[in-house]
Amino acid sequence: MMMMSVAHDHHWTSRRSALAREEGLTLIEVAAALVILSLISLYFLSYFTNSAAQSKLSNQHLSATHLANARLHEIQAMPFDQLQKYATSGRSLPNENRDIYSIHAKISTTYPDYPSHSDFLYIIVTVNWSKDPDLAGEYKHQVSLVGAARRDFAPAGGEHT
Repeated sequence: MMMMSVAHDHHWTSRRSALAREEGLTLIEVAAALVILSLISLYFLSYFTNSAAQSKLSNQHLSATHLANARLHEIQAMPFDQLQKYATSGRSLPNENRDIYSIHAKISTTYPDYPSHSDFLYIIVTVNWSKDPDLAGEYKHQVSLVGAARRDFAPAGGEHT
């Protein structure tokens, strides 16, 4: 019986020494790992937040471009004589507001990048959005499109003007 007891005690002793030799993580190592994991998580969180903001801005830019293009086509469908009155008077067409967008259209007989011609009028449509809180009356974002109207141009299904 004594032999069994000694063997049994030896078994428990070897287990205790094995546990004592086990190397685990200390509290400082766990805390350092958590700090590193938190920093990595914050980086990815800011990346996703920034991506969402960029996606929203891209969608707004696309919407503004569509609005400017639609307004440009509306103006191009107007009679040339009516457009010429706006161009010679220096007045802009009435502004429009749609949702967060402000749409401005101006008719001109000249445009810096194109030659001047009496049978052409240049249409500049500008869409602004997101008012700048630091600059009164200014906007943070803008899209501008330039098109032309020609005196003898007949829109699809329309008559010569």
